[in-house]
Order: sequence, then C-alpha cells, then structure tokens
Amino acid sequence: MPATSKSPLIFNISLIYHRLPRDCYALAALMLWFMSAPAAALDSPVFYKIDYQQQQAYLLGSIHIGRQDFYPLAQHIESAFRQSDALVVEADISQGDTGALLQQYGGLSADIAADVNASRSVFCQSNQTLCQALSPYAPWLQSAQISMGRFAQLGYSPEQGVDAYFMANRHDKALVELESIQFQFELISSFSTATQLQMLDDSINASDGEMLDLIYAWRQGDDSALATIMESQPGDADELLEKLLWQRNHTMTQKIIQLLQHKTHKQLFIVVGAGHIVGQQAIPDLLKQQGATVTRCSLLQC
Repeated sequence: MPATSKSPLIFNISLIYHRLPRDCYALAALMLWFMSAPAAALDSPVFYKIDYQQQQAYLLGSIHIGRQDFYPLAQHIESAFRQSDALVVEADISQGDTGALLQQYGGLSADIAADVNASRSVFCQSNQTLCQALSPYAPWLQSAQISMGRFAQLGYSPEQGVDAYFMANRHDKALVELESIQFQFELISSFSTATQLQMLDDSINASDGEMLDLIYAWRQGDDSALATIMESQPGDADELLEKLLWQRNHTMTQKIIQLLQHKTHKQLFIVVGAGHIVGQQAIPDLLKQQGATVTRCSLLQC
C-alpha cells in the first residue's frame, strides 16, 4: 500500500468533519453512496490497554469519518467500551458556539483570496455551487469541506465517524474532553498560509486510491503505514508535525495521566485520532515514559 500525505485531518481533528457550514454539508450529503467491505468484526484498529497506579484505561485510534459497515467494531474493542464508565474524547463536538467560532477563526483573509481562488480554479469549474458556498471561508476550512465531500462520494460520512459512534452509544457513561472545540479552531487556523494552501491543493488533487489507503490502514491497524501518512505531510512539515501531532500528544498524555491519578472513574475508554498513537512522540510511548504499562490489544489477546 503506497504512503500518502493526503487528508491528515481525518485522523487528528474532531471538529473538522462535524461542525461545517450547513449549506456545504447538505450538498455533500447528497453524494453519499455505500460500497461493500469486509466485516467490521475482522478489522483491528490500533488499540491499547493502559495500566497506571492500579487504574485501567483503553486507548483507541480513530478516524473522524466512517460508514455503517464499520460497526460494531471488533469484539475486544466493543467489550472494553461496555465495561468502561467514562468516554474520553478529543473534544465534545456538541459544545461551543460554532457560528461564533467560524466567524472568529474561519473567515478568508482578503489578502490571500486571489491565491485561494487560483488553487481551486480547475476544481470550481465543475463544482461551482460548492465553491460559491465555500468562498467566504479560510483555506483550511475549504480544504476540510472539500475532503469531506470527496469522502462522501466514496461512501464515508462524519455521522459514521468512530468518535461519533461512541458518543452516540455512550448512554450513561461520563464524557470527558482532552481538548475543546475552541482549542481546535484556534489550532488549525494558526497554520501558515502556505500550509493551508497546500492542504487545499491536496484535498482537491488527492486520488481516490490515496484517500482509500487512509481508510485501509486504519481498518487494518497498520501502525507503520499510519505513521508514514502522518509524518509525510504537505506544506510546512515541521509546523504540522509540531502543532497537529507532537505538542498535542504531550498535552493529551498529561491529561490522561491526571485522569488516572484522580481515580474519578473506574475505567476510561479513550478515543483520539489514530495519528496520535503511532509514530514519533506517540501517546502510548509518552504514557510509558510517565510510568504506565501500555499493551497493544488484538483480536486474540490484550
């Protein structure tokens, strides 16, 4: 399976594929169609058990899009979720004033409007309605929306994303955030113009095969392929790796350790973007440095 640098946000930013302008989302939703795939029970996403100071937690790498045949996930994952009394996510997407956040962080700066239009000129020839709806927004948001629409054409939607699945099925489990929606808006909007424009270009020009490679790597639990994808990013690679992955890995690790130390919950079930638990400075490695025992779980053992 060839490595690709396309569409990193489906592994790492929970808000992107959930909190988008309604007119754009409705257009993308019309393009949904579903393809057959191997049974979800045979999938084995990257999944860990964490033991720390007589406390136990489970850590699942997710993607923020999906489709119905992903679920239920493998038995050992579903069992760990049922036994947990708290669901821990990057951000609770139901919280926050999305309209205000879009106004504050998602607007297109006039001084780069010409560059944005040049980047998407060919795409917009056959997608005029979508491009018109996206025109007021920053290139990072346009990139996310175009990627979401393209994944929709391939049969994947944010409503079926892994984090959304667990949020919908948590019932009386406590819900804990590692970050917040506002933090994620601030983060992604802080990327340089060059990086945002490269993200926009890649969202338009990625092949269907490259996009499906991302899904395949996640379903197979191929941590090597996932790490290669996340560490081969467009634009300013140092900026993306530092801001999107490594800095957040350290802060999320500290939050996980604090949750375990406080012992408020008997067992945590933690869902974060898959890019955070593979490759350099990955959360499992950082947890080990804090004294936790971290065990890779599979269909046969955990």
